[in-house]
Amino acid sequence: MALRKFNADEIVLTNQEAWQVLVYFFGGNAGAYPGWLNDNDRSFAQALLLEAVDKSYAMSWVQTLFESSASPNASVKGILKSLAKKAAKDWLHQAKPTDLENAKIYLSVKNRLTLNWRS
Repeated sequence: MALRKFNADEIVLTNQEAWQVLVYFFGGNAGAYPGWLNDNDRSFAQALLLEAVDKSYAMSWVQTLFESSASPNASVKGILKSLAKKAAKDWLHQAKPTDLENAKIYLSVKNRLTLNWRS
């Protein structure tokens, strides 16, 4: 599964927000401090978050099969709301930018992305 690559002018996450996203997915294994992150890291974090929301939205019609969801913590929810205001329509395949404001990330999607991108 390939993640979208964002140009420097498309990246809307700050270093702190990108770090929070990486910690959300990888926990203490994020392996960096906010000040260490570069544009590639921020692009990756933004793409990872958008992919999680998009894939979760796409599978929401089978919610009864996947009852558990990972509620993003308050900081990630704030990042999603901020991202919703700045997101371009073509960044998401299933969801709409407004869907980011009350996004749900399914635990199965979060776990799959974490597994696929842990290195």
